[in-house]
Amino acid sequence: MTARSERTARGPRVVALGDSITLGIGDATVPGVGAGWAAHVAHAIGASSFTNLAENGTRARSLGVSQLPTGLMDRPDVVLLTVGGNDVLRGDFSPPEITEHVADAVARLRRPGRELVMIGLDKIAAFDLLGRHVSTVMARRVGEVNGALAIAVAGTDVHFVNGAEVFAKLGEAAWHIDRIHPSPAGHRALAEAALRVLAARYPQVRPIDAPGLRPSLVARGWWLTRQGLPWIAKRSRDLIPQMAQVVTHELLEERRAKVRAKATVAA
Repeated sequence: MTARSERTARGPRVVALGDSITLGIGDATVPGVGAGWAAHVAHAIGASSFTNLAENGTRARSLGVSQLPTGLMDRPDVVLLTVGGNDVLRGDFSPPEITEHVADAVARLRRPGRELVMIGLDKIAAFDLLGRHVSTVMARRVGEVNGALAIAVAGTDVHFVNGAEVFAKLGEAAWHIDRIHPSPAGHRALAEAALRVLAARYPQVRPIDAPGLRPSLVARGWWLTRQGLPWIAKRSRDLIPQMAQVVTHELLEERRAKVRAKATVAA
């Protein structure tokens, strides 16, 4: 595990947990700040320390094992979290399990004076390229993840930011070329949303750097050819069969539900 830290003389201690979105995939590294929405938040509120423990592939079930113990050792004043996206693609997808593990993490993190910010998911734009059945099933799963997260934080003082609403304001510009992770503009929009809910206790003291120009159509085509397609080829052995299995299962369950509904009406 690689933890990235940025230290200043004063300000809150900030710890970031979760998956590749918290890690900052899709954003460009800014010198003295880092990459990703969590890094921008930490910089903007003048954090005295920032430790990003997020890792690619993190699922809800692994939070309490791989990241939380180390994060608690930092005695953070602010905790920033995104999780659930990697659960969407798994054959053992279970919203109740997500609720259980996130609720446990939240219970262990909460303490008087500590601020927790959790970002909800938007539907993953890449699935829109794979046909209506795939995009419909995956969008439904993302909705179930958000529901599971909402249940996990219900009745607590956790700030839950609706990522879908944030991205809706940006449109296509919110997405990185891979259409899975936020773009630099998307990361900054999430950071700004997090800053709004933290403002009462930790107001913004530094500006967020501008995201820069969005890649041109030519640049996006180059990326898909040189990086996107090789990545798909490499991952197709496990990703595509798993997606096919997930979609087939969901469609069969949907069909069974319709048959049961008709049988009930007929009875």
